[in-house]
Formats: sequence, C-alpha cells, structure tokens
Amino acid sequence: MSATTRIIERDALDWLARVNDPDFDQWDAWEAWLAADARHAEIYWRLAEAEGDAVEALKTAPARTLPTMRAGRGFVFPRRAAIAAAVGVLALGVAWIGWSARPQPWLIETAPGEQRTVTLADGSQVVLDGATRLALDRRKPRQVSLEAGRALFEVEHDDARPFLVAVGDTTLTDLGTVFDVTRLQDGARVSVSEGSVQVDAGSARTVLNPGDSVVSSLRGLERGSVAPEDVDSWREGRLSWNDERMTVVAQDLGRALNRPVTVAPGLADRRFSGSLTTTAPTADQKSRLELLLGVTITEAGEGWRLEPRRAP
Repeated sequence: MSATTRIIERDALDWLARVNDPDFDQWDAWEAWLAADARHAEIYWRLAEAEGDAVEALKTAPARTLPTMRAGRGFVFPRRAAIAAAVGVLALGVAWIGWSARPQPWLIETAPGEQRTVTLADGSQVVLDGATRLALDRRKPRQVSLEAGRALFEVEHDDARPFLVAVGDTTLTDLGTVFDVTRLQDGARVSVSEGSVQVDAGSARTVLNPGDSVVSSLRGLERGSVAPEDVDSWREGRLSWNDERMTVVAQDLGRALNRPVTVAPGLADRRFSGSLTTTAPTADQKSRLELLLGVTITEAGEGWRLEPRRAP
C-alpha cells in the first residue's frame, strides 16, 4: 500500500467517525473532500460498507462466556474488567449502529428561473431546473427523491449499487444512463438520451432506451418517443414536445416562464408536437404561444390559462 493510500484511508476513517456523530454539521467540507479526488470517494465508501458489515456481524453475534485471561507472568486479568470491557464494546456497537442508521437528510432546491448542477459522492451529476426540489440521504448517496420540478441525471453506473430515483409512486432504476425526469401534478415523465432506465409504477413496469419516454400517471404508463438531442434542450432555454398532452405542456411552460399556466378542461387531453424558445421577452411570449399552440391565452390571477381558440 502506498503512503498516499494510507493517508487517504486515515482521512477517510476520520471523516467516517465524524459523519457518524449526531452533531456533525460539516457537510460542505465533507463533500469537498470527497470531490477533490476520485480515490477519496472510492476509499470512503469502501470503508463505510465494511463498517456496515461489521455492525451487522455485531448485531447477530451470539453471546459467549468470557474465560479468565492470564498474562505471561501469571497475572490474572480480572474477570470483572473483561466483562466491563465487553459491555463497553457492546455499548459502543449499539451507539455505532444508531449513528449508522440515523438518516442524514440533504435537500437541494432551486429558485424559479435558476439552474444548478450538483455532483454526488459517487461522481453522478444532477442538473436541476428552476423551482426544483431534490431530497437525498447522505448515508444513501445513490437513492434520491424528486419532490418537485425537473432534473437531468448523468449517472455513474454500478451493477452492485443501483441508482434509484423516486418520483411520487414511481421508481426509476438506472441501467447505465443519462435521463430527464419531470415531477408532474399527477405523476412523472421520464425521457432517456443514453443507456436505459427501468420504470416501476405499482404493478406496471417498462424499460426505456435512448429516444424513449414515458408518462406515469393514474392512467398507467403511456410510452412515447423523443429525439435524444432534445432530452436536455431545456438547459438552453428550448422546450420540445412530441405528441404531449396539453396538461403536461402547460406544466413545462409554467416552470420555464415562472408563472402558473393552467388548461381549460376541453383542452387537457389535446396532443401537441413542436418546440419553443423560452428566452424571448415575456411580452412576446403570449402571442407566440397562442399561434404555436392554437389556443387563446387569458389572464388568470398571476398566471395564464390556455383556452380553446376564439372565433375572430
């Protein structure tokens, strides 16, 4: 083992002990250390997994009678001290178990109109769109929950540790992937540009490959298609749809334009295909949207409402 590896292992053990402290609050420094060198994260998580195995072994180990222990010069190690030491180890183990199991929540949020890129401990990256909320547990860095908004995932694939994304009642499992996820009012939308994703929604399951998309809702899984190059076009201010329900289009518009956009019931299930640049001045967006979507847009409080086009 090289001197550098020994130093990293020493530092990793130090961080592991500190993270397990219930009062630990140096999360930014911990993340910076993990990101500073790929070996940091690899060694840290290897030791963390070894810790978990040791804790499980401690929990299931059978009780044993402690024998009297003698040292080389006839000294008898007091049985009372041996019992005290064993109790101390057990107490430490119980505390370690408690610390190891304690959730370490991490909530990442973006303001409307903001985009943010986050690198996770395993090297995976998540790009968050505006008005997005992502919940994680630092003890389980490959399990995240998209609570609101939209995010693009570029996942470091690991067969031994699947990357899971929960979106309401829908669970996504990475199979080596770049994919886009949107939290909808009644479910989720997933689009894949690289690799594949397994989508589980109740008893329904499907696997998406590049160019595939699906909307998961109370209706079940509605598969569709998307140009792979359009999956992340929202990062440059362009929204693209292919045979999308107008209710989904309205949610995308609301997030991009930073205003509530609703749909009249008669338009909710109308399908739309097309694209729109969202960087134009707000004053121009209304008329452009009316022409593009074939609707009339009315003011609804601070937002817009899409209604059937009125006769001239």
